[in-house]
Amino acid sequence: MPAPTRHRLQPLLLGVLALSAVPAALLAADRVAFENSEKTVALVMDYPALAAQAKETGQTPETLLAHYRSLGVNGVAVYEDVVGSAVQKGRALLLSGADLKSRNPDLPGIDPQKTYLRSIEAGTVEDLARRFNFQALIEERTIGGQTWYEWPIDPRFLPAGPDTALIDSLKSQGYVTLYRPYDDQRVLNVGADWPDVPFIAFNGTEVIGARDPEQLQAIREKLGNRVPALIEGSRQTGLNDLIRGRTAARMFSLNATWQGRLSPEEVASKYALAARERTQRLLYLRPFPTQAETDAFLTRLGGQLDRAGIEVGTPEIRNYDPSSLLRALSLLGPLAALLLLGLSYPLPRVGLLVAGLAGLGALALNGLQPFPAFALIAAITFPALGIVLRRARITDWFIATGLSLLGVLFVSALGASRDSMLGLDPFRGVGLTLLAPLGLVLLSFLPRQDIRRTAQDLFRRPFSTGDLLILGLAGAAFAVAFLRRGNTSSVGVSNTEAKIRQDLQDAIIRPRFKEVLGHPLLLVGLSGVLPGYLGALGLLGGVMGQASILNTFSHFHTPLLISATRAFIGLGVGLVVGLIAVEVLKWLIRTWNTYGGWNGGQAPRELN
Repeated sequence: MPAPTRHRLQPLLLGVLALSAVPAALLAADRVAFENSEKTVALVMDYPALAAQAKETGQTPETLLAHYRSLGVNGVAVYEDVVGSAVQKGRALLLSGADLKSRNPDLPGIDPQKTYLRSIEAGTVEDLARRFNFQALIEERTIGGQTWYEWPIDPRFLPAGPDTALIDSLKSQGYVTLYRPYDDQRVLNVGADWPDVPFIAFNGTEVIGARDPEQLQAIREKLGNRVPALIEGSRQTGLNDLIRGRTAARMFSLNATWQGRLSPEEVASKYALAARERTQRLLYLRPFPTQAETDAFLTRLGGQLDRAGIEVGTPEIRNYDPSSLLRALSLLGPLAALLLLGLSYPLPRVGLLVAGLAGLGALALNGLQPFPAFALIAAITFPALGIVLRRARITDWFIATGLSLLGVLFVSALGASRDSMLGLDPFRGVGLTLLAPLGLVLLSFLPRQDIRRTAQDLFRRPFSTGDLLILGLAGAAFAVAFLRRGNTSSVGVSNTEAKIRQDLQDAIIRPRFKEVLGHPLLLVGLSGVLPGYLGALGLLGGVMGQASILNTFSHFHTPLLISATRAFIGLGVGLVVGLIAVEVLKWLIRTWNTYGGWNGGQAPRELN
């Protein structure tokens, strides 16, 4: 591999890097202080599911909720009532026209295709009728000496406003109350009767008013001090516009069907992970089919939250607002690093061209927004920078790692914002943070000669079966590592690995396997123990470990200290494994070359 170029601007650019790290470090400290103040979550139980379990176990919802409260539950999610709720509570009577006709066959004026309601509690149906834009089509009828209201549709599932008695009772008992209104375009004056609760979560795939800008503005005004919930995994249309200039609470829940396939321990692990590593402030819970399973789930969840230092209470939701001045000063760091990377290539002109294209690509990918664009530049540049600058001895691993950790400051300073930490504006180019550093290091292997000659040499180079096998295995390993990224991937994990992951994340902050494997590969590649191009393949494999460090910190909804802990655990394990691997490889190669005198004690043919 050719040696890097030591450009005369290198000391200046390193100085700029050091100076710009100061505002980036100040922003990191500010972010840590903010995240440490956000360690309160609410355990919110779904009230309809709770009520259903209470019936099945012969209890009242209040009794069962009190029991779950003793196990940590401190909140309740209450859905908006529907017209059918008034019937269920005995406040009104509803009959289809066909049913009413069958009961009164001799009475005229009953339309079998209409629906008829009668108030049992005075004024109930009249109040319901006034909620809807078709109220003029609801006609009063006297049937059999009783007053009925003829509705043109079956209204049982139309939104009917909050159950204020239930909500007031829950609030008086100190429960954190979350209200879940329904959306229906036939409702007049939406939001006018919303209860005074701290949180609100919309149903379905869009918020109320998402299709009508005027109504959405009206909903914004009626929110008042209520904080909308951002439901994990459900990007509701219109929510970004609704919370513009406001704050929002991240909320985690599991689909009831999926939860039914998991054990209480597995579900508890997922909720604890969401609170600890994804800054979910509202944990939306549903009971298991049996009370015993629910008890086991809540007990385990409470223990895991306690070990993580997370308090169960009423979350105070605030926006993260980093200093624009400090962020602007931090822009110089990635710019200096990218320029230094290009100038350090054996072919500086090629390096500058590559650096320029990388910078322009990052800007284009982020819509010319400087802060997220330069966060991406930092994420793809710093993992490659150390390996391009120094790769002659095993101790250069510390230089590469140090520069990668320096890059973390810039990724956090420039990428962390209110929207990115809420998950509304995810990091653009997460996949590139694993792929681009590999390409940047690979291009630095170009020798100091005419590129046309290099291309010709590569084209004419003979490849043996062993070469093809090794390169094929290396490519497959990289593809698996690249595809298995994020919370979901196109390459799954085995049940055994899934169990290991869960056990690790329950016990400690689980390191990323890319780093546990990548760091030893870099150490092996730098050690010079592998012959020929195998050492270069080791370096390229090691780039994945360095890139994974920056990739870890590009998930801004994860607290900075959690990401740091994960990275340092990976570094520690990787360093130990790598040093052991170097010694084991030395012994294996020495034994292979000398055992039995098969090769006359001579080393085998060198790989070119």
